[in-house]
Amino acid sequence: MSETVAQEAVPGVLTSAVPQVKELNAEAVTGMATGFLKRIGHKGTLKPKRVSLEENLYTVEVELKKFSATIKVDKETRQIKEYDVQPKSEESSSMLTPKNLMIPFIVSSIVCVGMYFCFKLMVL
Repeated sequence: MSETVAQEAVPGVLTSAVPQVKELNAEAVTGMATGFLKRIGHKGTLKPKRVSLEENLYTVEVELKKFSATIKVDKETRQIKEYDVQPKSEESSSMLTPKNLMIPFIVSSIVCVGMYFCFKLMVL
């Protein structure tokens, strides 16, 4: 007793030997850079500021909450060649903000009122 198994003919799938790679552009490089920053641990908001192409290197500048990052991506190999994450400089923030002025004003007011009542009680 022999059984015959019918095999269905599966049409061959044609694939190209050379994969078609899309040209790298600023949008794709920005996505790569922000994805990379998220993978290395920067979970906050990422604001891409600038992308430039010099010879074969794309340079992406990204602003984070407390840091500024620069990522360099090779145009040919699509690899991140270099990255730099540094704290933002505090030059732009002014020391004379309303919040910074209110705190000493409130503290000095409380001290003056406290001293007034202390001297008032001593005289009586």
